[in-house]
Amino acid sequence: MPSRDPSGSAKTRLRPETSVPVPDTAAALSAPPERPGLFALECSLATSTLDTLEALDRRLPSAELLALFARTEELGELAVLRTCHRFELFCWTASPARVRAAVDREIGAPVEWRTHVAEGAVRHLFRVAAGLESTALGEREVREQVRAAASRVQSRSPRPLLRPLLLEAVRVAEETLPRVPKSRSIAALAAARVLEEVAAPFPRILVVGSGIVGRAVAEHLAPYGRVTIVYRNRPPDAGFLRASAARAVPWQSLGEEVALADVVVTAVKTAGRILGPAELGPRSRPLVVIDLGLPRNVDPALRGHPALQLVDLEGLRGRSAAPAPPELEERIEEQAPLAAEAVARAGFEAWVDSFRRGAEAERQSLLEAARSSLGTLSPEEWEAVDRLTRRLTSRLLAGPTAGLRAIPPGAEGDERRRWAWELLSARTPKS
Repeated sequence: MPSRDPSGSAKTRLRPETSVPVPDTAAALSAPPERPGLFALECSLATSTLDTLEALDRRLPSAELLALFARTEELGELAVLRTCHRFELFCWTASPARVRAAVDREIGAPVEWRTHVAEGAVRHLFRVAAGLESTALGEREVREQVRAAASRVQSRSPRPLLRPLLLEAVRVAEETLPRVPKSRSIAALAAARVLEEVAAPFPRILVVGSGIVGRAVAEHLAPYGRVTIVYRNRPPDAGFLRASAARAVPWQSLGEEVALADVVVTAVKTAGRILGPAELGPRSRPLVVIDLGLPRNVDPALRGHPALQLVDLEGLRGRSAAPAPPELEERIEEQAPLAAEAVARAGFEAWVDSFRRGAEAERQSLLEAARSSLGTLSPEEWEAVDRLTRRLTSRLLAGPTAGLRAIPPGAEGDERRRWAWELLSARTPKS
């Protein structure tokens, strides 16, 4: 069970949550299993750079994460949270150091991870889900990203813990702040930066990407300029275009639209650059470019172009004028410790299961050893003996199991459980 330690000093698609059966091997009652707990690795714009986040996106795609989980036995459960600001791994493991080493080997390059453990990891998750760790403080988009991460949890446990924990973090955020103003979004920050930087009256604004963020940017900027949306597969809804007074053009028109624009805002989910020297062409008229992509949509080499001012996610960070909603902070400080204790208690069930599996293995071993001395028994008689010994074992274990479950979380509780384990195993007859 994890102790209540303080905190230490990124959107991929995984297969739906799976439960891989724990091998039912004979556990040695003389040695308790390692204590599992919650452990998180964070790489975000608060701890690292866009270059590092892009490298993680390349080196740990969904297939590699699945393979990493499959071959890392120390990982009991794994949840991956990947957004335009962060790449995080939430793990249920008894071996945090070995898990981190396995992740670093997979990446093949140094990463300055920020680690969170036990209650500190729960508190961090709740803050992320509430948008308190986002560039746009208190945003609601991250709630859906956490919810999506919950649906893709990988687990070896018959009682998965991470999925309900992630959903609880979303629930607390939604109940505390069900209505989030549009000003608390990355789209609003991008629009505000555009209005700061563009001097031309009623500028031509090109929004590349017709997804949620792209449409939100268009809505924010429509009153201040002539907005055009570039779409890849299908145009935005006609009703949206009428309401925002925006026009839509297909992807093939990107080059000619860039040539006419005073502002370009990119918000495309793609692994490639969509705007580079070739698309910009021989331009002398000033152009402001806001890149909201991760991986970046705009070639960073364009920073040296004399006519272009490029602002990416790093440039937007720290510009949120609105303070964090105090009710969110207070609610998290109230709920995170309760959730951490609930996870610790639920996680201890695997420890109890191991204890009971060991006792069951011992029962089967002793029963098999006694087979020769029981004489010739019919299948029905043998089944009766098996049923009787199973009931006796279950009744003998009922009291100790209840006592183990009643021990509270924390370091002192861990020590008491270890003593209990040693006392119980000392009474267990050996075959």
